[in-house]
Amino acid sequence: MQTSFAHSFTYPAALEQGGYASRMRKPVELMLVPMIDIFTVLVTFLLMTAVFSRITILQLELPSANATSAGPPPAFRLEVIVRHEGLELTNGKELIATLPMVNGQYDLKALSGMALGLKREYPAANDASVLMERDIQYDHLIQVMDAIRSTQVSDSDAVGADSSASDQRTPVVPTSTRVPLFANVAVGEAP
Repeated sequence: MQTSFAHSFTYPAALEQGGYASRMRKPVELMLVPMIDIFTVLVTFLLMTAVFSRITILQLELPSANATSAGPPPAFRLEVIVRHEGLELTNGKELIATLPMVNGQYDLKALSGMALGLKREYPAANDASVLMERDIQYDHLIQVMDAIRSTQVSDSDAVGADSSASDQRTPVVPTSTRVPLFANVAVGEAP
């Protein structure tokens, strides 16, 4: 009685024709509600953590290679040279002031004060140039441009004159206004 190996081996019921086919014929059910819940929470989280930034565009005069003279040069043009050691203010011909760095930072408050004094001296002047040495951070350029374009001036002088005539019981709150200085800014490389 010799039996062959093929006859003695039986397949499990799951692999038989009927069992395998009956398992495959079950309809697959896709549950969308939990997936919609996850996406709702994800979108809410992303909207709450998103950083919305405001982009400001500033019109600059950049020198060109074939620039032609459009007219007579202005009577006064402020040049601010940003160096690694500090700031230099010139009129294009001679040095007006040197502002060294204070505690590793550019002295932007003194720069605004100097620009305000120059604007009072030359009220018709609106042109300025910011010239930078190599390897100076872009943020310093923006800060210097902001310092010479406009400054905050307190009205305490005018309020102080009126406060002597007013009633002493009412407190006088000093206010400040934004004063435009040199609005037309050109950018270039420092000599």
